Amino acid sequence: MADLSSFIPWKGADFIGESLRTFLFSRGSADADLSGNRDVLEYRSRSLYQNAPLAGAAVDTKVINVVGTGLSCRPAPKAELLDASPEEIDSFIQKARGLFELWAASKDCDAERDKNFYQMQELVLKTKAICGDCFALRCWHKVPSSAFGLCYKLLEGNRCRNPFGKSDTRQLAMGVENDANSAHVAYYFTKYPNFDVGGWECYWESVRVPTYDAFGIRNVVHVYKADRPNQRRGVPWLAPVIPFLKNQERFQEAVLIKAIVQSLYTVFVKTSNSSTPSPFTGNVRGKNRVTPEKGEKAAVELKSANVVELGENESVELAESKNPNSDYRDYMHETTTEMMSRLNMSSEQVLKFFQGSYNSVRAAILESKKMFDIERENLATDLCQPIYEALIHECVMLGVLKVPGYDDPLKRMAWLNCDWIGDAPIMLDPLKETTALKMQVDEQYKTREQAVLEMNGGEYLNNVKGLSKEKAWREQYGIDDPGAVNRSVSVSEAKQLIDETEEKK
Repeated sequence: MADLSSFIPWKGADFIGESLRTFLFSRGSADADLSGNRDVLEYRSRSLYQNAPLAGAAVDTKVINVVGTGLSCRPAPKAELLDASPEEIDSFIQKARGLFELWAASKDCDAERDKNFYQMQELVLKTKAICGDCFALRCWHKVPSSAFGLCYKLLEGNRCRNPFGKSDTRQLAMGVENDANSAHVAYYFTKYPNFDVGGWECYWESVRVPTYDAFGIRNVVHVYKADRPNQRRGVPWLAPVIPFLKNQERFQEAVLIKAIVQSLYTVFVKTSNSSTPSPFTGNVRGKNRVTPEKGEKAAVELKSANVVELGENESVELAESKNPNSDYRDYMHETTTEMMSRLNMSSEQVLKFFQGSYNSVRAAILESKKMFDIERENLATDLCQPIYEALIHECVMLGVLKVPGYDDPLKRMAWLNCDWIGDAPIMLDPLKETTALKMQVDEQYKTREQAVLEMNGGEYLNNVKGLSKEKAWREQYGIDDPGAVNRSVSVSEAKQLIDETEEKK
């Protein structure tokens, strides 16, 4: 009789064979699959970050490499779409950047007045990784120490939920209200943090906040990553590896306890006179013993260099030290590599343990950098750009900044275009990498502005201005020039030298 499974065109859909018969799955939509499980994923992810070393290292490594000291704004208006002179555009760039940097460097940009904008970036990305998403609510709070009233209040993901007693529907689910096109039109937040020190009554009170105001400025900045279409909430970054992280934590604890127990050296002394009180009570004081002392004998406890008397007809045993689990390192290495691969990071960078050649270490760093660059771009798009637009809007409304054609949506978009620059990547071999970058500039594969940006995240124009000042100072005080920069031999020049040498032969 023919095997029925052979008639199935896709073996992955086979329910007849033994291998996939018990393979169960969910048929739900993105929101349906997430709605009933999101809180548990968030709480477990937070617990792992707090208690599991590898989980905390993975999250912190991601935040350090993506945010670092913070993403800085570089206003870059689309000049070709604006009826403005180069002088007007340059003036806007300098003023807009200066105003934003003043606001961002002050802790008044935080509604809690506890963090500046760059510190808020770090907290937002960390909260997104642990909780799945993070919210920044636009507020207005004018204080005498600040020239601006704009500030933002950060909220954890569990603050966004349906009003008490309302179940999920197509319009409202997990605290997010959608329109017919699945666009987020409003959010519902609990008035205070869930299970706060003030009691549970705050859990029942919620507030509806529209996504946009009348001018189209975001009231709610929602930072999350959607893994499926029509997904309105984020999933914790650690969610796919939660079982593996927990099992690894248990394994680490078991190996550690085993090593501690096996390292204890205890001598048991046998006596033939059971009526004589024991002279040994161990070196563990009463309140610290496993059980209270009963009668004439102390409780037997394993402890380093401990001596315990045995009763009549009891033998002498030695609890000797043994090596811990010899497979520990191999198991940790393999499981860590698998989990970090799922999180798109190299295990070497998470463990801060690099071995091998220069090329292998550089490959591990560059592999993680792919994910870091994507996360940096997402953070700039989801968090930094909306906040930058809100501040420029406030400056325009207050008359602090003049932007020609700001009422025109197209021109406003062109004026508000902005680049966000983070920390430059580390250099494993500065000489090699600088030489390679210099040759790319000499061959005109890159501009000097791009080279400076990649090298240290700076600006070429600032370098030119600084070098010009230094040159003027040297001339003023009669100091010789430190030396001209030698241009590296380009590929074309090297080929010409080779050809000339061949002709002479």
